[in-house]
Amino acid sequence: MGKNKHKSDFDMGNVIKYIIKRSRILLAVTLLAFVVSVMVSLMLKPKYRSTAIVFPTSPASVAKSVMSTQYITSRGADILNLGLEDECDQLLQVFLSRELKDSMNVKFGLMQHYGINPMGKYALTRYYDAYDDNFRFRRSEYNSIIVNVYDTDPHLAATMADEIVRLADSLYSRMIRERALKAFELIKKEYEDMDSLIAVKERRLIELANMGVYKYDVQSKELTRAYYKALQSGKTELANKIKQSMEIAEHYGIEYTGLHYDLKVLRLQRGSLYYKYTEARAEVEQRLPNKFIVEHPIPADKKAWPRRSIIVLTSTVGAFLFTLLLMVFVDAFKKYI
Repeated sequence: MGKNKHKSDFDMGNVIKYIIKRSRILLAVTLLAFVVSVMVSLMLKPKYRSTAIVFPTSPASVAKSVMSTQYITSRGADILNLGLEDECDQLLQVFLSRELKDSMNVKFGLMQHYGINPMGKYALTRYYDAYDDNFRFRRSEYNSIIVNVYDTDPHLAATMADEIVRLADSLYSRMIRERALKAFELIKKEYEDMDSLIAVKERRLIELANMGVYKYDVQSKELTRAYYKALQSGKTELANKIKQSMEIAEHYGIEYTGLHYDLKVLRLQRGSLYYKYTEARAEVEQRLPNKFIVEHPIPADKKAWPRRSIIVLTSTVGAFLFTLLLMVFVDAFKKYI
């Protein structure tokens, strides 16, 4: 019997009766919550949203894409292609970087704009929190990045959205250029060392040529033929001179042949290295953007926040339910005390 009575206390009929019984208090609290929420929502400064949508570019090498004479079939090898997930994630991390937050603060004086004292306690933490509330970035299902900027001034919101896209591209380009510069410096040194080595060997070849040494195999045959011809003709003095030339050619001929072969190999290597050198230089000097802007930010003509209807509805319903539960708890406590 007691259990049935306890169950009946919680059926819908009893709940409705209880609400009617306490209707004055519930109505008063609900009306008060309604009025307060309306007043608070009216006091809140409206914020406007400006949106930019950007796609990252392909990570393809500029030099390989522009300088290559071969037809490019790989999707990731063309600088005109859009980037994929990895490039999207990388660009998103740039948008979320602290350097970008600090740059926007310097550019627009955001601390003062958000009412934060730069010399106050936890000023930087408060600024970053305010920044995260007003600058929002997310990756779409199409591998684009959606940039939303909120501000009480619609024109300022659009300006900041445009600027943060520009700064992100600049920061991303700088990161890539710093890495490319290190690679370029390594290749440049290797190329210059190769040039120096070739120059040394070429100078030695000139010295040997001045001594009368040239292609050893050809020269040896010609000198031998001339030597025997001079002997047969009885030209002893000429034969002795030719013999001296033969001795010089024999002494330096192996060196000449080695130098000639080395230069041939080094020049081939330099040609290959020169391509890498020009490619690395192009990567350093390139000024191509790292994003495609699909949607440029414009000043909004309608506020995005606050949504007064949601604020009022949530506050009113919440106050009603909280008051109802509180009264049920108090009455139950009095009943069983």
